[in-house]
Amino acid sequence: MAADNEFTITIHLIHGNPIKYKAKLSDTELATKADDIEYLLNRYALATEVDKKLLIIPYNNIKYVEVFPAPPNLPLFIIKNGISVP
Repeated sequence: MAADNEFTITIHLIHGNPIKYKAKLSDTELATKADDIEYLLNRYALATEVDKKLLIIPYNNIKYVEVFPAPPNLPLFIIKNGISVP
């Protein structure tokens, strides 16, 4: 985990270039990420603030979202400690 709770988030779109940005979370925000991720999966769009702009991206336009490093508090249903293989 980055010492300052900084994450790189890349939203890979089905059509168009990826949207990549960095975000910092306080320790309090980091502690509630498991609930936030579960809530996020029940929505129809991803909403995020980037460069003082609000982006609302419908999930049907998202191929996948990459967060690095993965938050330490993940919901129980997420498979953890996976390793990429060729």
